[in-house]
Amino acid sequence: MMLTPTTSQKNSTGSSPQPPSRMESADYYDDVILQLSPRYRVITCRDVSQWIIQKKEASHAGPWRGVSYHTCRDSLMRACGSLNLLSAASEDQLLDALPASFREYITERTCS
Repeated sequence: MMLTPTTSQKNSTGSSPQPPSRMESADYYDDVILQLSPRYRVITCRDVSQWIIQKKEASHAGPWRGVSYHTCRDSLMRACGSLNLLSAASEDQLLDALPASFREYITERTCS
């Protein structure tokens, strides 16, 4: 299953779409897997080697910062659980739909 970003691609005025970014700290990073809450998301790192849980800095203009780094789904789910990010059943199901390892995820992604 291929998960797609749930973040909006609009700028702060709500007008024209922002171009995707390759900067992991950017609001419009082009490889967001799941927006867990307004301040937490899961991304694929730009080197395509792992999933990263990121937290948005307190100010709206602040960057996204890595909180934890994972190459297996179980580790990712444990970290999300410890941060109380899996309260909604749908989020749990989406994370559960990821393959067991990041390597499998990349293999599935390149084949689709």
